[in-house]
Amino acid sequence: MSVSATNSSPDSVALAPGRPRPAPRADSEAARLRKARTQERIVNAAIALFAARGYERASISAIAERAGVSRAAVFWHFDDKESLFREAFARLLVPFFEELKRSLEHIEPRRRVFEIFEVYERVVNEHEAAIGSIVRWLFESERLRKPLLGTLFHLHDELMRDFKKAFTELSVEPGEADSLAAAVLAMLDGNLLLAMLDPNPGNRERRRAGLRRFTERMLGPPDGG
Repeated sequence: MSVSATNSSPDSVALAPGRPRPAPRADSEAARLRKARTQERIVNAAIALFAARGYERASISAIAERAGVSRAAVFWHFDDKESLFREAFARLLVPFFEELKRSLEHIEPRRRVFEIFEVYERVVNEHEAAIGSIVRWLFESERLRKPLLGTLFHLHDELMRDFKKAFTELSVEPGEADSLAAAVLAMLDGNLLLAMLDPNPGNRERRRAGLRRFTERMLGPPDGG
């Protein structure tokens, strides 16, 4: 008696002699890892070249050469140059989000505010060249402004929520907590922009110290003493 194909699953059909067995699932996992590693190389190359040359002068050919892949591979993984740019820009900010969230876990709210300052300033210092390029693109390229602003405003909103939550946990009224969060974040952003225009280390440190002093006047010192 024959078995109907419609009633048989691939797992239930015996293999004919000499017929190759299906590839194990490990192969598909290995392919996924290879794809992820290739994308990572492409994105890292794109970040470096976009930062060094700007969007227009960072060619797909140069990105492919730096990543050690073909131009076709770049377009296979990313639809076009603009899509690659958006992905590179988003991934540039991923370490900031991850470090910020790790730093905020289980920290008393007063100390949490000052910890946000530390993480923000550390990330800015580590990625100063790339951040300078981002600021330049915002003002120079109307085409790139929209995808950049979308990601930046998302980051801005995340920081606003973190500051507001900390202020609220310190018994600040909700309306005032919102206003204070906006003021502190505006000073952080202002310090970043001023650092791009005035890289003098003494002035930069004076602005950083001023932000901390202002916050201590509102909340008290980080240790609550």
